[in-house]
Amino acid sequence: MSTFDRGFARLLLEICRYTYAKAFALAPEEGDALQWIEQQGGKPDPASLEPIRGGDTSVACVFRYPDKNLVAYMGTKTEFDNAANAKDSIEDWLNNFRAAPVPFKLGKEHLGLDKEVELPGRVHAGFLSELKAVQAKVIDVLSKNGGKDKPLYLTGHSQGGAEATLATVALLAGGFKVAATYTFAAPRAGDRTFADAVPAEFPFHRIEFGDDIVPHVPPTLLSRWVKTLVTVPRHLPLKRFGVPVKVNEFLELSVHDLGYVGVGRLCYGNHESGQLHVDMSVRQEASLFLGRLTRLLRHPEHWAEHHHLAGTRAEVSAGKKGNYTALVSDFPIVEG
Repeated sequence: MSTFDRGFARLLLEICRYTYAKAFALAPEEGDALQWIEQQGGKPDPASLEPIRGGDTSVACVFRYPDKNLVAYMGTKTEFDNAANAKDSIEDWLNNFRAAPVPFKLGKEHLGLDKEVELPGRVHAGFLSELKAVQAKVIDVLSKNGGKDKPLYLTGHSQGGAEATLATVALLAGGFKVAATYTFAAPRAGDRTFADAVPAEFPFHRIEFGDDIVPHVPPTLLSRWVKTLVTVPRHLPLKRFGVPVKVNEFLELSVHDLGYVGVGRLCYGNHESGQLHVDMSVRQEASLFLGRLTRLLRHPEHWAEHHHLAGTRAEVSAGKKGNYTALVSDFPIVEG
């Protein structure tokens, strides 16, 4: 039985949106997100509304309620309102991903423990650096509002989703009562050993939409895909029928034969199906690989557009929901 909670997912999405808006002084969007948050989740402690800054790009918000804490990590600021900005944003992302895997080592101040700990697996050095920049302050805020005695929920969009993924493993190891994690458009944060450190029964919902390019990086994944693009089209008719079994098997295996992998269960939807498939199994996710690859090849114009958390300015002005907002709010849910 799925543990995905649509209303809670939307609440966390709005908290992600608020975190972006507050960090970059986007007053209209900040007010709209906060209004929705208060309607859906109730009014948080007013101190929650100030972002925690760990540098130019590492920002988090800890929304404090009497019965729980919610932490949102902010991703890299990007602009996709025109073709030039979209191109620059994608290039920025790809530059961010050019980092070697490193041991997942955190100081005691990042864990809420009395000693430094090296956690399982190897993780992306850039994302780990961003988490370290803000996490000690997050731990301090949490310790002042129930600490390890209150349920804790984690979220983040884009790079913030990768940070939330790392934080899930770290905070569980630190003894916090992490109850669930919902990420939106998160890039891959670590290897298989790291991913396996999240208990199989833990409700980790990895939400991805359409032809969003960001969930398919770092470049260890892109390089495998590029190699596939060079070789497969000569032999594979990308049609509904007639796909060679061995090629399908290769593509399925390639999802799990990479340095960086997704954590938790995929929740995925696109405009073609008009459905949100929640908490997919490993095999179900692998079965989507060829179709998702094909759509990415055919629609590079979607790579940035489908990454929007809450819609372009034009969409918002027209009263339309952005892709991820519509996905978690309106698409019919299908389990698996």
